[in-house]
Amino acid sequence: DLHKHRENKPSSAQVNWTFTDDAETFFRIPFDLVVEAAGQDALRQYGTRVLDSGRHLLITSIGALTDDAFFGRLVESAQKSIARIFLISGALPAVDWMAAAALTGACSTAITQAKPVASWRGTPAAEVVDLAGLNQPTCFFEGTAREAASRFPKSSNITAMLALATAGLDKTKVKLVADPTRSEMHTVIDFRSEVGNLRVEWSGVPLETNPKTSADVPFTVIKALRNLTDTVCYGL
Repeated sequence: DLHKHRENKPSSAQVNWTFTDDAETFFRIPFDLVVEAAGQDALRQYGTRVLDSGRHLLITSIGALTDDAFFGRLVESAQKSIARIFLISGALPAVDWMAAAALTGACSTAITQAKPVASWRGTPAAEVVDLAGLNQPTCFFEGTAREAASRFPKSSNITAMLALATAGLDKTKVKLVADPTRSEMHTVIDFRSEVGNLRVEWSGVPLETNPKTSADVPFTVIKALRNLTDTVCYGL
C-alpha cells in the first residue's frame, strides 16, 4: 500500500535488499510497486504478471505501448487486480501542460529528436545511413510516433509518451536526426491546441553508460516515486 509506506517510511538501514535475476524469486518477494527499467521485451514478458499480482507498475519503456493489444491487456489486468499503471515522463518536459491542453479537443503534436551519432549506433538508423561517414545533421526517419517508438525501441520512448499524452500515436509527427556535430541530445516539440500553443526546445546529456538514453531519466523515476509516497506532490 503506497499510502501506508508514506506514513511509515523505513530508513535505509531497515530495508532488506534482495538482488536477483530469477523471475520466480523476484515475484515471491513482497512489495507493492515495480519500476520497469529493463526494456520493451521485458515489459511484454512480465508486465501483465506484475499487474495480475496486484502490484502497481511504473513503466519507462513506453514504446511497448504502441502495440494496442498489449496495452489493452495491461489495462485489463490492472482493472481486475485494482492495480495502477504509471507512465514515466522520462526526458519529456511539459507533458503535464500538454496533456491537460489536449483534453479540450483537437490538438497537433510534432517532435524532432536530434542525437549524437553514438546514440544511434546499434539501432535501425545504421541500416538507413552511414553513421560513421556523416559530416552534417541527417534526418533518417520521418513518420508517426507509433512507427518511431516501434522501430527504435531503445531510443524513442519519448515519442510514444508524448503521443499518448496528446494527439495519439498515429497523429503525432516525428523526425529523427543523427547529428555528428552534437555531443548532447537536442529535442524540439511543437504543440498546438484550442487553449494554447507551446514550443519546447532543450538539450540533454546522454547517459554515460547508455548513450541512447538521456541522463535525466533516472531522476524522473525518483521524482515519480516521491510523488507517489511524499505528502506533497509537485507537477501532477
